[in-house]
Amino acid sequence: MSTERLEAQLSDLGRHLEAILSCVKSLHVTLSAVMADVAALRQTIFENPDNIDIYSSHLKQTIAASKPLVDQAILYYDIQMREIADSKQPEK
Repeated sequence: MSTERLEAQLSDLGRHLEAILSCVKSLHVTLSAVMADVAALRQTIFENPDNIDIYSSHLKQTIAASKPLVDQAILYYDIQMREIADSKQPEK
C-alpha cells in the first residue's frame, strides 16, 4: 500500500472518528439534560407529593422532547459506522 493511500485512509478515519465523537458528545449532553430534569422533578415531588400527576406529566413531556434528538444522533452515528466499515472494504 502506498504512503499516499495510507495517509488518505488515516485522514478519512480521523474525520469519521471526529463525527462519531460529536455524536457521543451530543448524546451525553441530551442525557445530562434529561437527568437534570428528572432530578428536579424528583425533588419537587418529595417536597409536594400532592402534585405528582403534574410532575409526572412534565417528565413525560421532557423525555418526549429529547427523544428526536437522541434518535437523530444515533442515526448519524450508525451512518458514520457504516462509512467506516465501507472504507475498510478492499477496492476492486
